Amino acid sequence: MSAPSETAAAARGALRPFPLRLALFGAAAVTAAAFGFLAYTAVEAGRIIQRFGYFAMAGTTAWWIFALGRRFACVRAWVRAEAPADRRRVLLLALGFTVVAFATFPYSYKVLYDELVLQATAWNLHSFREVGTVVRGYPVEGIFTSLDIYLDKRPYFFPFLLSLFHDFTGYRELNGFLLNTLLLPLVLGLFYALARRLAAARAALAGLACFGASALLAQNATGVGMELLNLVLMILAMLLAADYLTKPDEDRLSALILTSVLLAQTRYESSLYVLPAALVVLEGWRRADRVILPAAALFSPVLLIPCALHNTYLTGTPVLWELRENMDSRFGAQYFADNLRHAFAYFFSFSGQLLNSWWLATAGWISLGWAGWTLARNLRRWPAASGGVLTAVLFAVAALANLMLLMFYFWGQLDDPIVARLTLPFNVMLGLAIAWAVQRCAPRPFGPGLASVLTGGALLVHVGFALTASARHTHINQLASELAWEGRVVEAMPPKNRFIITNKSGLAWLMRRIPVVTVDRARFMSDRVKFHLDHGTFQEVLVTQLLRPTGAEGHFVVDPKDLLPDDYVLEPVVERHIGARIARISRVVAILPPGAPAEPAAKVTPPAAEPSDPVQAGGSGP
Repeated sequence: MSAPSETAAAARGALRPFPLRLALFGAAAVTAAAFGFLAYTAVEAGRIIQRFGYFAMAGTTAWWIFALGRRFACVRAWVRAEAPADRRRVLLLALGFTVVAFATFPYSYKVLYDELVLQATAWNLHSFREVGTVVRGYPVEGIFTSLDIYLDKRPYFFPFLLSLFHDFTGYRELNGFLLNTLLLPLVLGLFYALARRLAAARAALAGLACFGASALLAQNATGVGMELLNLVLMILAMLLAADYLTKPDEDRLSALILTSVLLAQTRYESSLYVLPAALVVLEGWRRADRVILPAAALFSPVLLIPCALHNTYLTGTPVLWELRENMDSRFGAQYFADNLRHAFAYFFSFSGQLLNSWWLATAGWISLGWAGWTLARNLRRWPAASGGVLTAVLFAVAALANLMLLMFYFWGQLDDPIVARLTLPFNVMLGLAIAWAVQRCAPRPFGPGLASVLTGGALLVHVGFALTASARHTHINQLASELAWEGRVVEAMPPKNRFIITNKSGLAWLMRRIPVVTVDRARFMSDRVKFHLDHGTFQEVLVTQLLRPTGAEGHFVVDPKDLLPDDYVLEPVVERHIGARIARISRVVAILPPGAPAEPAAKVTPPAAEPSDPVQAGGSGP
């Protein structure tokens, strides 16, 4: 009688009850998807993000910091376990690359409009706790106030983090540059920690040298883009994933989930990394032989609702896609062949004119190919793979998919200075592949010297090629040079309540808390400008214009796009050669009433370019 009873009990034990938390997670996922993608129109989704996005991001960030704090003891133990000599080498490399970046790339806007939008969004988050980019603002009773905003297409975790910087230090345009400079050594330190999951110290240092010796990395560290934060979160997510697979538990999973949620809200394509993170979670369940669903995992679909709403808004607002004329789609097979050619030209350019690292690309692609071949041969052994190896494989596949997706994008030419920054996540994988390959070569006779050769070669190539590329790219963006010069000129003037009429985007002036309109708008509002000028609302109205050459004789005329109506009486204040053009700042002396005869504009002799000035002596634009 006892034998059947024991068999029945064993059968009942084999049929485990369906976990309630898993059911709740499924319900949360379905609800979040419906709420984020189906319940609202694009306009409604945008309004929700504008009003409540700040508070959703603040709650997620606070929870993330708390989850990371619970893992701090493990981080401290890992640092102490490293040999003191290795810690010194990592610190030397990280600080050295940061100093080189600071010395070779001056603080400036590298991707002009994108970075100004991020600055303007951070300012609005800091001032009004509302997600939006400022497009119009005026001083009201001595306080500069935004009067018109719009929701931009870019994810807003970086602007949110920058707004916190403003909260603690007070608003300064410089804060965005300082934040990225501080993030660079953090990126390098996290990379080394991740490489140590795959290799010994010397091999990891070789991978760090190859990855860190990059002019592209240095350029982004001295701008106000979101690339460095994206790298921090991606590498941190990989570290946490490897840690979780080593010993799956609730605390480790919470830190991984929250990092992945914020990663998805840092760059558009970073939502791709949610999939490898989800596969890591499932593999952790298999290894632990139980379903692990802490509160962070249970509510992760809810935390991703802002990301879904933002995507709904972007999908339903084609004007934000920045398509070229006669285009109706961002992706297409017709772009693949040309983009692939540009990608090869970028990765393996030896000209010193591109912000690439051919040393990293050559060693990295060889190492990545070897790693892929080894993986294919040992595919059946993946259940026994270490947490570091499995994590690197899953995230590398996502990074490669991201790179391939870019090949089908209409603006996916990697040798374009604006597009090159999108290779940074893949560069992480190339650096990790190098560390893994060096470790695999360690038992061979040439193994011990390979790490030194790769490290030394990376540093020499960085000095030989990166300095040339940085000198070229510092002044290749003439529009940024014009904006920087205009800002310096106005800052040197006596303090006044000024109003600017600009021939460029007004964001740069708004970030200096100076009211501004474009030349296009000023053409149709001369009566309003006259009213404020006559009543002393503004003590001075300045106009920025561009003069183009008319021929070889050396004559210049105002660009037709920058012309104001004849009722504006302008007095040129200062001019400067920038490339083959002349940038001019004029003062509005008066605005004539309707019917009054136009006054001829004063003429200023074009200034001679100063050879000592790198902007004036520099070459043409892109």
